[in-house]
Order: sequence, then C-alpha cells, then structure tokens
Amino acid sequence: MTETAPLVRRLRGNLLATYGVYAVSFASGLIVTPVVYNALGQEEYGLWSFVLSASVLFTLLDLGVAPTVIRYAAAYRGEGDEGRTSELASVGLVLYVVVGTASVVLGAIFAWIIPYLTDVPDDLVGPVRVATFVLVAAVGLRLPLGLFVSLLAGRQRYDIVNWSNAVAVGLYAIAVAVILTNGGGIVVVSLLYLGMTLLRLLLPLAFVRRELPFLRLRRSLVTRERVSSLLRVSGHNAAIHVAAKIVFSTDVIVVGIVLGPLAAAAYAIPARLFELLFGLGTAGPGLLFPAFAELEGRAQPERQRRLLRTGLRVGMALGLALGLPLVLMPDLLIDSWIGELPAGSASVGVLLGLALLARQPAQLLSQYLIARGAQRELARIVLAAVAVNLVGSIVLAWTVGLWGVALSTLLTELAAVVVLIPRLVGRVSGIGRTALAEAVLRPVPGALVVGLAVLVGVARLVDPGSLLTLAPIGVLWLACLIPVLWRFGFDRQERDELRRRAFSRRSAPELVLD
Repeated sequence: MTETAPLVRRLRGNLLATYGVYAVSFASGLIVTPVVYNALGQEEYGLWSFVLSASVLFTLLDLGVAPTVIRYAAAYRGEGDEGRTSELASVGLVLYVVVGTASVVLGAIFAWIIPYLTDVPDDLVGPVRVATFVLVAAVGLRLPLGLFVSLLAGRQRYDIVNWSNAVAVGLYAIAVAVILTNGGGIVVVSLLYLGMTLLRLLLPLAFVRRELPFLRLRRSLVTRERVSSLLRVSGHNAAIHVAAKIVFSTDVIVVGIVLGPLAAAAYAIPARLFELLFGLGTAGPGLLFPAFAELEGRAQPERQRRLLRTGLRVGMALGLALGLPLVLMPDLLIDSWIGELPAGSASVGVLLGLALLARQPAQLLSQYLIARGAQRELARIVLAAVAVNLVGSIVLAWTVGLWGVALSTLLTELAAVVVLIPRLVGRVSGIGRTALAEAVLRPVPGALVVGLAVLVGVARLVDPGSLLTLAPIGVLWLACLIPVLWRFGFDRQERDELRRRAFSRRSAPELVLD
C-alpha cells in the first residue's frame, strides 16, 4: 500500500465526520434561529445579531496562531519531526493566555460603550451590556482552549473535533428550544451560547493525550526567538483571518450602526442562511488544508496541484447545490423558515447567495496558498479587498440602503476570486488561470439549467408555509441536480476515479484533472 493510502483514509473519515457535524449544525441553525427570533422579537433579535457579530471580531486577537499551528503541526508530521510540535504548542499557549486576557478587558470596555453605537431602548441597555460581555468572555476562553483543537486538526483528527462540536451544538439547540419557548431574553441566549462554546472546546481535550502522546507543554520551550518566529508567520495568517471576519461579520455591524437594529435583523436573517450554507459548503474542501500542508512537508508539489484542482471542482459542485436556492428563491426560504419576510431580506439573500458562490473557490485557493507559505502575498490581497469592501459597505448603506451592504461584499469577493487570487496561485503553483477557471466553472451550466427549472419554475407553483412543506422542492432539486452534475460536471476519468474511491476499500490512484 502506498503512502497515499493513510492520507486518503484520513480524508474519508474526516469527510464523514465533518458532514455529520454540519448536518447537526445545519439542523440546529434551522431550529434555533426562528426560536430566538420569535422569542426576542425583531428589534431585540437585531441587537443580538449586532452584539454577536461584534463579539466575533474579538477572535481577531487570535493573531493568526490557529492556522499557523495547524499548518506546522501537519508539516512536522509530514517531515517526521513531531517533537517540534511541543515547542509550537508551548509558544502558542502562552500567546493565547495573554491575548485571551486582553480580549476580556477590551470586551468589558466594549460592552459599556455598545449602547452608543446603535439604537438600544432604555430597558435593554443593561441586558445588552451583559450579553456582550458574556460573548466576549466566551472568546477569551476560546483562544487558549482552541489551541488543542488546532493541534488535533493538524493531525487531521477532524473527526474528534467535529463530533465534539455535534454534541455541543445539538445540546445547545435543545436548550434553546426548551428554555426560550418558556421565556428568556438576550442575556439567557448569551449564556446558552457560552455553554455551547465551552462544551465544544472541552470535549476534545479528552483525546489530546492519546493523539499526541509526545506533547509536552513547558515554559522552558518558550523563548523570545520562538515567539518572534511564530508571530512573523502568524502575522500574515492573522491578516487573512482578519479579512475573512471583517467581510462576513461587519456587515451586520455596519447595518446596525447606520440603519438601526430593525434593519440589522432584516440583514441578519439571510446572513445567517449564508453562514449555515457557507459552513456546509466549505467543510469538506476545508479538510484539504492540513493535507496540503503535509504534502508541503513531504515536498510533493505535483500531488498538491492535483489535489487543488480536484477540490475546486468538487467544492464548486457542492457550492452550487447549496447556494443557488438562496440566489433563486430567497423569499420562499426566508418566509418558510422565519414565518415572515422582513423588508429587504430577499434582495440581500440574492446578493449573499452569489457571494457564497464566489467565496467557495476563493476559500480553497487561500488554504492552498497558506499551506505553500504564500500567506504574505495573500494577506496583501485580502486586506486590500477588505478595505474596499468596508468603505463600500458604509457608503452604500448610507446611499442605497440595506442591499448595498451585500452588494459591496459581492463585488469585492468577485474581484478577489476572478482577478487577484488566481494570479497569485498561478505564480506559486504554475497552474494557469484557464485551468483554474475550467476546474471551477465546469459544473455551473448544468446547475443553472436545473435551478431555473426547479427553483424558479416548480417552486413558484407552490405556496410553502414552512420548511417542511418546502422540503419536497429541496428533494426534487437535489434529485435532478446530482445526476446532471455527475454527467456534465466531471469527465469520464474523474467519474471512474470517484467511483473507485467511493466503493473500494483500497486506495485508488490519485485523481488527475487535465
């Protein structure tokens, strides 16, 4: 059996575990969001979305350490030099304790000033401040505890991480459904969120000793040189991490500040759908990041390139399956899900659905570049895109309203994935833009034909009142889409290879995309 076999087996197991947890997360999101929305009401839900998005920005204090830990832990494994992981983990833990403490202090200040940033009714000022501090405290705990999650991910043990997440998310959904249906406000929701965060971080700790028996956390391993070295590399990863958070987290913040909490709620509903679908769509391709890094450690660039092209095509097919319903029938989805359609939500849904399709390949290309050590150049690209997006969001929110914020996000995503990132990938990998475009776009025409027939044609003939009554449309969509993508989205060689991988226990030869 070749050395490819263990890598393929890990990817298979991780894929099953990842989509298991995302199935739970997706179902949880479908249940939790309307319960919270109806329990809080539109205005308080808008405030909850605002403070949740604001608290997410405190994860920027991660400083890019998490992807750096994943990348080097995987590379050390590929090099057969796993003893260096103890140095990496010791330095990372010290940094995380420092920034976690700083985040709690800054969070207390932010919680005090948040009523001055958006319109908060007098009776909600205290609860909003408490909820904000609770959420920021969750971030402060998440940073040091998340180090061990990153170490497990670096060993491609996403199955452990994901099943822990599934348990935490499932219990959170049950708690929300039971508690909020009997009353409770924004503080109760924030405490439940804190409990979920702690549970999803503590459960993986039980497996760290078994998976990393060589791991030793020592203060003596933390030196100024090692801290500086980690920060030099993670600084560029931090910029990329900051960019991703700003693009998809500050939209609700901009809307809340410029247009108020009611508009924030109207934006947050399709944004939450975007978040659920984006997570589901990128979960599988995201597993390739440590694989890219491990192949980098083995000095096997050609296998990296083949893996990249494969991931792009499969990932785009998955993105189309999830994203086109948000583009073509956002009003039906939101109305069936929430029970009412806030003004402006449908147009935001269309634009965010298109942004989701653009972000799908950009995400995988970014992971490939980080694994190849090109994070500095990538950071420049994404920070420039973020600056343009943030300015554009503010200007368009003032001038055209709610949908302008989503339009700014879409335009910057298109600029990154069509022009900027492919240019860098070509320089790093030798893969031309034409080859990248062919890998990404081949599944698109067939999906569009099926989408227009099912999601525009058939879906408009029904009047769904709930997700349950809309479900047959979803089943019909997938039943028609999958064979079309299989036949026209992949060539014969790819179909034969995918069949062998799916039904054979032995490792098949690597998939090659021409």
